[in-house]
Amino acid sequence: MAQEGKYIFTYWNIPGRGESVRALMAIGGLDFDENFIPLPLPLPNPEGSDLVPFDDGTWAEKKATTPWGSLPTLTLPDGRTFGQQRAILRYLGKHIQHNGKPLYPENPEDALLVDGFMDMLEDIWPVLADTQDPIEEAPLLSTMLGMGVQEKFLAAQMDKTAGPLAMKFDHIERAASDTGPYVLGDRLTVADVFLFAAISWWGAGMFASMEPIIAERPKIKRSIESVGAIDNLRQYYAKLKDDRQKLPTVGDMHYAEYYKNFHLLCQI
Repeated sequence: MAQEGKYIFTYWNIPGRGESVRALMAIGGLDFDENFIPLPLPLPNPEGSDLVPFDDGTWAEKKATTPWGSLPTLTLPDGRTFGQQRAILRYLGKHIQHNGKPLYPENPEDALLVDGFMDMLEDIWPVLADTQDPIEEAPLLSTMLGMGVQEKFLAAQMDKTAGPLAMKFDHIERAASDTGPYVLGDRLTVADVFLFAAISWWGAGMFASMEPIIAERPKIKRSIESVGAIDNLRQYYAKLKDDRQKLPTVGDMHYAEYYKNFHLLCQI
């Protein structure tokens, strides 16, 4: 249970769609408690462990009580609960500042650019995270079930000449500021935090590494490295690094490896 006056963040104990919110709260120095929900996967829980990483019925009971029937959710210190990743990012971005400026711009045109970046990242998500037929060939489920990276599927998606996923990453690269270090130039925004969390997660949860995404896309690489250098964020990941070694192993996949790129970018 969270102490009175704290934020409560409810999500699975993996990066996923929740990590952008965690990273943003860490950058802002917000005090928040984690409420981990067991993953709804048909996997046995480790014997002799206090952790319950996989579905014990919690999510089936809780789903209808969430604002949108989905996770993540953020409970504010006053007890109200809200959902949807990008909505939460925009809300927090209006309150959290970096170098004296809110991370969600007040200028309508800058906000429009930020929303465009985040919407494009959301367009990428279903390609990597949604189920395929057969279900075992879905890139995310494949690693979570310990069945390895779907290299053939991803190679076609990332083909330099015709890969639909590669084209989406190319759009992000072209839209980012030429001067940097962030996608809007010298100003950190929630778009950079979302990009940092998404690329780090996809480069471990679906791809074998970030390299297929950031190779020949220097502006994307520059943005996520700049976010990783923020001191509050580095301290946050350093504090949790050892504890995450307790995450389960399924097949050849140790779930702690889902955080490898966050640690790499934060140089911890």
